[in-house]
Amino acid sequence: MSEENIPVVVIGLGDFGYQTAAALKKCVGADLVAVCDCDQHKCEQIANELGVEPYTDPRQLILKTKPRACFIATPPMVAPELLGICLKNGVNVWKEAPLGRDLGEAVEMVHQFNDAGLKLAVGTHRRFSETYMQAKKLLPKIGEVFLARVHYLFNWGGDLKWRCDKLSAGGGALLELGYHITDLLIWMLGLPEEVYALITCESEKPNGGDAAYPPHDTDDSTVATLRYRNNVIASLVASRVSGPVSEQLVIHGTGGSITVNPDACTLRGPDGEIIERMENTLTLGELFCRQVQGFVDAIRNDEETCIAAGEENLLTHAAIGAMYLSGHTAQPESPRSQLEIHRVFPSGA
Repeated sequence: MSEENIPVVVIGLGDFGYQTAAALKKCVGADLVAVCDCDQHKCEQIANELGVEPYTDPRQLILKTKPRACFIATPPMVAPELLGICLKNGVNVWKEAPLGRDLGEAVEMVHQFNDAGLKLAVGTHRRFSETYMQAKKLLPKIGEVFLARVHYLFNWGGDLKWRCDKLSAGGGALLELGYHITDLLIWMLGLPEEVYALITCESEKPNGGDAAYPPHDTDDSTVATLRYRNNVIASLVASRVSGPVSEQLVIHGTGGSITVNPDACTLRGPDGEIIERMENTLTLGELFCRQVQGFVDAIRNDEETCIAAGEENLLTHAAIGAMYLSGHTAQPESPRSQLEIHRVFPSGA
């Protein structure tokens, strides 16, 4: 491991960007030198709080600070240009999920960073969560898996901003909220053979829908069925128009089940009796610290890959792309075929 700290920067200072910047200040081996946001007042406030330089122009940020790593937490339509700037300047990138607005954009990003010998990772922070990590460790204890159920519900409200535009966002609830729970299913069970999805948009309802949801062309709710090899099936539900926030994954096996959410992980026997239960002890800030530390360590140690690498996220994008396609064709679609269209043949997929 290199003894020197590596200079790092953050672009985008919304909730996730701020949490990332604060975590980097505590990260061993990293030196947060600057932050960037188009909102000058916010940027200066946060920069002053963290004791770093503020920038409103990401090009100047990269050229003047010459970071080894850039953490990007911007809306999706801004990211390709920012990744291009980092690529030209030899900067490794950690990007808030999703990786791209669609599979094609994500594949191009991964290829470009691989060709340049740079690391590209995605902020699927549930992979660093105590409870979800415990669930993955417990999988062998429930025997042969035959069923999984996952959902993520959240009421975003009527002010969707860029999220209302498919060109800007790439998608709606399925791509934004569904990305994380799709990634969990793939992390736990692998890539499904086929998916069948029903996708709705509130603005498509008769008479324009409820006034709380202005016209938009991104999806609000998705229900999907996923089929794996050996008759394993899973259900996925994502919605951004229903509160309170609710997230849970349940995996059923011949020897019991695992129920997990951000707060707890519970192992049960075949009849539902609790065998083991673990509660989360990490704060959100500590979770972000785990995540950024992993990426910084991978760079300093010159590791071949890192947790939540861009290549892994192509599987998540392929599954989501197949769900969107299924929503249009009204028939099951294959994530593997989506990957093959882009000439991606990941090992083990």
